[in-house]
Amino acid sequence: MAIPQAELDAIDAVQKKTFTGFNLAYKNQDYQMLVETFTEDCTFVPPGSGPIKGRDGVKKMCEGMHKAGVADIKITKAEARPVGEYIFKFGEADMFDKDNKKVDVTNFAQIWRKDGDGQYRHWFEMINSQAPPKPPSS
Repeated sequence: MAIPQAELDAIDAVQKKTFTGFNLAYKNQDYQMLVETFTEDCTFVPPGSGPIKGRDGVKKMCEGMHKAGVADIKITKAEARPVGEYIFKFGEADMFDKDNKKVDVTNFAQIWRKDGDGQYRHWFEMINSQAPPKPPSS
């Protein structure tokens, strides 16, 4: 079963708002636009970490990404599949620093849910770095 284009467009609009919020938060430390694109009961799994729950967790995770030097994220490949009342989206994204230098290539998996207000939001997201792990310190 194909996902109607209007549904894909709605998710893409929220994804754009997520990245706009991420970029604005990098510049002015206001995470409100970003966190509102996630459900209140969301789960986020960043690279090298266990699951983080809720919007406060998303905010803390993004603050950490900013402190690590990530200033922008751009999806380069994506596919979407319907899963009951949810939409599963997966693909690759590039991460950039403030000088627009690529610092990482990641794989991502997202589950989108339509909330009671009719707005799609991230319900689950996982990001996995393609960078090789650092060797253990001796």
